[in-house]
Amino acid sequence: MTMRKFVEDIVYGRRTDAVTFPLRCILNVFAVPYSLGVSFRNLLYNRGILAILRVPCRVVSIGNIVAGGTGKTPLVIMTAGLLKEAGYSVAVVSRGYGRTGNDAVVVSDGGRVFVSVREAGDEPLVIAGSLSGVPVVVGRDRYAAAKLAYERFLPDVIVLDDGYQHRRLYRSVDIVAMDAENPLGGGHLLPRGLLREPPGALKRATAIVITRVRDDHDRGQIRHMVTSYNPKVPVFWSTVRPTDLRVPGTRDRSDVNTLQGRKVAALSNIANPVPFHRLIESLGAELVHTSVFPDHHRYDAVQLQRVEQEACDAGAGILVMTPKDERNLPADYNVKLIEKRVLDIEAVLVGDNDEFKQLVAP
Repeated sequence: MTMRKFVEDIVYGRRTDAVTFPLRCILNVFAVPYSLGVSFRNLLYNRGILAILRVPCRVVSIGNIVAGGTGKTPLVIMTAGLLKEAGYSVAVVSRGYGRTGNDAVVVSDGGRVFVSVREAGDEPLVIAGSLSGVPVVVGRDRYAAAKLAYERFLPDVIVLDDGYQHRRLYRSVDIVAMDAENPLGGGHLLPRGLLREPPGALKRATAIVITRVRDDHDRGQIRHMVTSYNPKVPVFWSTVRPTDLRVPGTRDRSDVNTLQGRKVAALSNIANPVPFHRLIESLGAELVHTSVFPDHHRYDAVQLQRVEQEACDAGAGILVMTPKDERNLPADYNVKLIEKRVLDIEAVLVGDNDEFKQLVAP
């Protein structure tokens, strides 16, 4: 286990044993200056001391107050898709976590992809691959990236991916994605826990979308939890559904029902792999092995050969991965010990989505 994975297990609440107790105490200490820094920075924006800059179009931000694993990326894709279907021209702007360089770069013009995963980051490539006709631009400075997106493509709406804390760019709508399973991320601030900001930051939200909702979730309790910080905020509900299975690196698709009754191994480099594992099992598959890597991990051939061998040893007949894993496979990946598929998903709103459409549209 790498040190990064060890720390992630603590932050995500997967390790609460005696071995991790000293490190949890240390992380609690570091959370104090982090909290003070976040509060001071927000104060500077609230008082107008730090400038908020505008681009000449509507900006719909979809972010979170919990780091990673809230189902935000499918929600970005869904929102951009709804706007495009309604007849608006749309561009997506993202940070591009893990990419080399900080300058604003055009990842896709809505048809062609111009850069590699190292230059774009994995999630922007997933977004670009899911949205035909929607340009994607990345940049650490979201204002500079939004300015480039507007000057190059003249969109009616920019959907800002992971922008809730990036307050330098003015946004018309601030949507916060919150996971139904753990809306407040365990209640600890980074680096001890998952919270990027205290829950009181929800006061800035225009709307909240509860993601990955299941029938067994208590919606009343969840609504009460999140609206206690912003009583008048509208709350929407969404879930994810699998769309198809795909051969990695291709558009060769098959029905997700082909997993029913099969022994499956899962590969994931996402922040929270539990919903991915549940989704596989919901398709009637028997999950016999899981290989979990740190968020945004880039694989090498040696690791993948080991993963495939372990899957075979566990009796799996197929290895299923996420689209983010697919984007992080090495270019020369040709290990053929087991059948491999990417499980594509989409976010969908639960119930009538007209109010949500009206919220995000110009």
